Amino acid sequence: MSVIRAEELTKQYGSKVCVDRLSFELEKECVLGFIGPNGAGKTTTMRMLCGIMPPSSGRAFVGGLDVTSFPVEAKRLLGYLPENAPLPGTMTVEGFLKYCGNMRGLFGKELKTALERVTEECGLSGVLREEAEALSKGFRRRVCLAQAIMHQPEALVLDEPTDGLDPNQKREIRALIRELSRRGAVIVSTHILEEIDAVCDRVLTICGGKKVFHGTVPEFRSLAPESFSVTVCVKLPDAAKSSQAREELRKLDKVEFLSMETGGKEGENLRMIFRSSGKGEAPEKEVFALCAARNWEVLSVRTKDAGLDEVFSVLASGSGEEGKA
Repeated sequence: MSVIRAEELTKQYGSKVCVDRLSFELEKECVLGFIGPNGAGKTTTMRMLCGIMPPSSGRAFVGGLDVTSFPVEAKRLLGYLPENAPLPGTMTVEGFLKYCGNMRGLFGKELKTALERVTEECGLSGVLREEAEALSKGFRRRVCLAQAIMHQPEALVLDEPTDGLDPNQKREIRALIRELSRRGAVIVSTHILEEIDAVCDRVLTICGGKKVFHGTVPEFRSLAPESFSVTVCVKLPDAAKSSQAREELRKLDKVEFLSMETGGKEGENLRMIFRSSGKGEAPEKEVFALCAARNWEVLSVRTKDAGLDEVFSVLASGSGEEGKA
């Protein structure tokens, strides 16, 4: 059973549709990267999933419970880290976390154990006695994450969890998110695309309130025009046989050629750009095996891994595969 599920979630303000019939589900031990341009509807979606905002139509489920019909029960299974979450300025970190624990039904020994756990996991031991207003942005973010996980929820919805953290802190929080996913499912909304590679298993992209992509991280990368491409330049023994060489190369089963060009002073060099045809990994092995069999000298090899910003641009421009499951 999925831990988080959205069925045709829609939010409309008058004639403006902010989220348009969004459906997806997330299983246990999975981290979903939730991305989209500013104003795409990400925050509205997360608020509906967490029961903070009612949908205009459609339903959200946490642990199989309809968030609208069973709000208290569903929220017991849920942890939420909102973007720019406010903290009470004059309350100490320890006092705030105890208050949040009480709100989650934690008291006595259970509260003490939970406080010790989140203090260690979020690296807060040095600031427990400090007032929230005296904290740096990075520590404020850690405190907000700590309150979201005090009750060990099955589902976590995190809005920009590493915003404001330095590189070391980001690595620590990302490692923590991976650890937390073993207990349930995690949604991470982020504008830092490197976070997709660092922590996510799947990607959900929305644009204009509509789903334009939902799939694995490798599938997300494959939307780039030249994803995981390899450029190889070879020297042919006989320039006159370049057409024959092209014909042999195109017969390779695991290789999809993006381009082939003949160059060099006498036209004896063949430069090719290719990627996997989807029938197997490492297509370059087939190319190199053919080169060796035909005595074609390999002059250079260059690989290109599609940048996530390139893929994001493809989707944001509307040229992605809308609604891919």
